Amino acid sequence: MGTLLLTVISLFAFQAPATKIYQHNQCDFSFEYPSDWQIVKNPDYFTEDCATTLRPVATANPAPQDEELYTLTVQVSDRSFLQVSAENGFDFDGTWIVMGRQGIIDEAQIRKTGDWLILRGIATAGCDLGGQTALCSEYRVVARRKNDDHVVSITVCAQTEKVLELILKTCKFQTH
Repeated sequence: MGTLLLTVISLFAFQAPATKIYQHNQCDFSFEYPSDWQIVKNPDYFTEDCATTLRPVATANPAPQDEELYTLTVQVSDRSFLQVSAENGFDFDGTWIVMGRQGIIDEAQIRKTGDWLILRGIATAGCDLGGQTALCSEYRVVARRKNDDHVVSITVCAQTEKVLELILKTCKFQTH
């Protein structure tokens, strides 16, 4: 009896978290995301067709101060890695940096992980905390898969490293 109970507990302890698959048919990409997150309407300031916004389900109708803090946006572009990096506030002058609000500059890191070239930085950005403007950390990632012309950029104002990693691990581009 004790062995059976231990086996059942072990099975539950090692199950991977449930995920959903998002398929953007117009822009021919897909990725997995946690099942306790959902796809929501893109903010009005996103004018690109290939942007997708996610939030945890618990914040589907967030208070104004929580909306920016728990929103993750994935964009796919066919522009060059350097151009998308610059559009996301990254610059290279011997070392990679990320530029934020009020001229604040922080170090950025670039690394190769599997088939991905990944540029990451934490920028100081303005955020609305329920009618009060404050400075918040905005996590920015620009990535390109080896032998692929698509570039993925991800921004989020709250640290959601596991979600970022899941999206990068499962992001796929369909070819025609």
